[in-house]
Amino acid sequence: MTVEQVINDISALPPSDQIRVVQAIWDRLPKYVGTELSAAKQAELDRRWAEYKADPSTALTEAEFKERIRIARGR
Repeated sequence: MTVEQVINDISALPPSDQIRVVQAIWDRLPKYVGTELSAAKQAELDRRWAEYKADPSTALTEAEFKERIRIARGR
């Protein structure tokens, strides 16, 4: 069976079962798979965190963030 066949089979399941499959796969992955950051990405995260710590008022609330995404999507 190919990966494409497995994906097609999983896609035919109800959404609740698809979530169970995803969770089961996620739980079996090594702890740090795919979470490594490049030096540039880590530096950017550090820069943003320092910017936030210097002036927390620059942060968006969850509602503000969602509103910006909604507007950007044209909804």
